[in-house]
Parts: sequence; C-alpha cells; structure tokens
Amino acid sequence: MELIVEVARTTLSAAERSFPRARGTTRICSPLNMMDNKTLVVVTALLAGCLCTPAVPDPPKGVVGTRKFASNIHDCNGAVAFSGAGALAPTKQDNGLLGFRTSLIDKSVGWSRESGEFTCYCPGLYQFTFSGSGKTAESRFVLKKKASNDENWTTVVSSGGGGGTNVALLDMEVGDKAAIFIEGGGLAPESEEAPVSTFSGIRIAKKQ
Repeated sequence: MELIVEVARTTLSAAERSFPRARGTTRICSPLNMMDNKTLVVVTALLAGCLCTPAVPDPPKGVVGTRKFASNIHDCNGAVAFSGAGALAPTKQDNGLLGFRTSLIDKSVGWSRESGEFTCYCPGLYQFTFSGSGKTAESRFVLKKKASNDENWTTVVSSGGGGGTNVALLDMEVGDKAAIFIEGGGLAPESEEAPVSTFSGIRIAKKQ
C-alpha cells in the first residue's frame, strides 16, 4: 500500500509540474496535499485507465470497406446461400419491396430478412428463386436487381398474373443487390406455419 501511495504522489506531482502557473499568480494550495492516501490511489487508477484504453477504429464505410469487414466473419470460399419465407405486406415507403417473416437459412452475409434485400459480398454466378400468391389477378411478383453503381432497380423476371414462381441466373458483383417486389396488387393471405411466398438465392459458381 505504501508503495502504491508513493507512486501515486510521484505521478500526480509530475502532472502538476506539466501545467505551469501563469506569470504573476500564486498557487494557494496544491490538490496533491489535500488528498488522503485512498484518494491518491483512486485518482492514479483513473489516470492509468485513461492512458491505457486503446483507440477503437470507426466501422468501415462504403461497399469496399463493408466487404473487407464482412470477410472477417464469413469465408467466401464456403457456401453462400439464403432463403426467406412468409412475405410481409410492404408499406408505401417500400415501393412494393417485400421483406420476410422467417429466414430458413442464411449463409450469405448480405441477406436482410426484414428489408428483403440481398447485397452481394461474394461475387459470382447466383441462382435466385421466388414464389408468391397475389390478392388479385393483376398481382405480380418481380425479381429486380440494382447494380452497385446505380440508384435504380432493374426488372429481371416476374411471375404471372395472380402470382406464381420463377427462377433466374444472374452474375453478381460486390455491392449488387437483388430483391422481390410485388406490383399491381397486394399479397394473398397465407399461413404462418406453411407460407407460400419465398425468396431464395445461392451462389453456384465463384467469379473467375
């Protein structure tokens, strides 16, 4: 204890000397002399904690930074796949973009069940499959893709009127997105235990 107190006094004394008084002023009382031994130990411990705490870097920004960050938690040499079921009715702000209640499998890093968007972090050839049932004969389920350098979604394929299913193969680069939209009407009611609407994707070949 005596050694710790002595170290504390030496540390705080050095700290006092590092902040010189302004010319013409008189130091009335040193804070060092006003502290008891226990207070000195606590203050020294706090100073040590401030000096020893490592800096934490900001999270990466942008597609490239996110891809580097994602590579730490997922190996692109392994399986890349996702599958969502039970489409959620979109809001007006969603513009028909479908999210899903359940993730059946998620080995993709970039799959967001809530928003329904798949963002590619492991480039290659992907197979996308989707199905759904619409409330009206005009309802269509549409697979759309948005390139990493584009702000707009591009239609790829769709179901027939009233719903249905479809499959498509797409080359996906880092930052590209794929999602399912409903157009022309709403979703038909479906069972939560055995949903009709699904959206799945799997990488079947790595980018060469």
